[in-house]
Amino acid sequence: RTDLGVFIERVFNHLFPNTAYLPNWHIELIAARLEAVLDGRIKRLIINVPPRSLKSVMASIAFVAWALGRDPSRQIICASYALDLAEKLAQDTRSVMQSDWYRNVFGNILEGNRPSVGDFSTIKGGGRYSSSVGAALTGRGGDIIIIDDPLKPDEALSDAERTRANEWFDHTVSSRLNDK
Repeated sequence: RTDLGVFIERVFNHLFPNTAYLPNWHIELIAARLEAVLDGRIKRLIINVPPRSLKSVMASIAFVAWALGRDPSRQIICASYALDLAEKLAQDTRSVMQSDWYRNVFGNILEGNRPSVGDFSTIKGGGRYSSSVGAALTGRGGDIIIIDDPLKPDEALSDAERTRANEWFDHTVSSRLNDK
């Protein structure tokens, strides 16, 4: 098995084969913190980096694929401000998990194809479920919940939009954790 920092580079090269991967200290730091999340040493983590710093690749794609590879029974909920963004991140995660190099490390852990782009399961009952911020999560639970870009950049300046996102987190997301 591989550490998350090395795994992130492999994911980047898989998703962007014509772009040079430029390692940086922030990637290793975020990878270490995400590993601590998976190990239970960190219960809540906020990653705040400038746009185009690989945050979504690291947290919503690589970390999810890595976490499911290490424990395919894990249930992960991922939400973004728009469902199409959440589904794109899910498609990229699935692409990584279907790659030969991933299967050489973790085996073939995906269970068949589900009709929904943003919702897939593993052979051990875990999986990744995608949602948009503000949507209902009724009937869903997660061992890990990732909220990646809860607001569009222009909405971040709106008190009303920030309040709406915070209320969704307080009243919907916080009740969806499998282990409170």
